[in-house]
Amino acid sequence: MNVLLGVGVLGSLSGFLGTVLAYLWPLRSGAATSDLLRGVGGEPLLPSAIGTNQGIVARNDLGKILVLRRPNGEFVGMLATCTHLGCTVAWNPQDEQVECPCHGARYNLLGEVLRGPARDPLSRVDIIIDESGLRARPSA
Repeated sequence: MNVLLGVGVLGSLSGFLGTVLAYLWPLRSGAATSDLLRGVGGEPLLPSAIGTNQGIVARNDLGKILVLRRPNGEFVGMLATCTHLGCTVAWNPQDEQVECPCHGARYNLLGEVLRGPARDPLSRVDIIIDESGLRARPSA
């Protein structure tokens, strides 16, 4: 009886430990394997996919990236994760601000906080136009 009880407890603990380890060290996503930005369907993000004064959230190995096209054609990029509680931010073309839908934080085009509850700015990324699509790299 003690052996059966010990095996049951050991099995439960190993299952719990496996879940904790998988949470702490997740597998790398197959969709995010380079600095090439990819859209929702996993296709490379092309410059033509973003209209003037529009924004799109794409992914690469940095995570979710908000890519904006300014009226002058310039591309602006920043991490799309709100610094308050981690929600995905979106571009509001009417106000020309980045907004968090969860708690109302607002950021300008430099990622600086305009209105809380967020206190830290969004990290900027450099957007590079390439023949295969748009790429995002950390700003220097």
